[in-house]
Amino acid sequence: MDTHPAFCFRHIDGHYDIKGCTPEERAALATTFFTLGQLPWKEIFRADRHGCGFEKIDPENIRRPIPTAVEGRNIIAFRFHGKAPMVGFKDGKVFHVVWLDRDFSLYKH
Repeated sequence: MDTHPAFCFRHIDGHYDIKGCTPEERAALATTFFTLGQLPWKEIFRADRHGCGFEKIDPENIRRPIPTAVEGRNIIAFRFHGKAPMVGFKDGKVFHVVWLDRDFSLYKH
């Protein structure tokens, strides 16, 4: 838990990936990675969900197919651009970004 997060796009959904992001959203994503990367996971777990923290998302609320790599894992969302969430799962120290929900259409908010 004292480890700092690393980030991965290996399992990203093509309908919610970085290619659809505006330059401002891409910059916000990079800033979020930088900010979160400075904190150990134990601090992130204690942080407010609209700050550097996250919230758990019920898989039944996801409106896209759930990739096999995600099945059986906790799905969590961090805010990266305003309240727009990046959604994925934690595996060890790595947060796998699966969806960048820029238009709030991935799940019921």
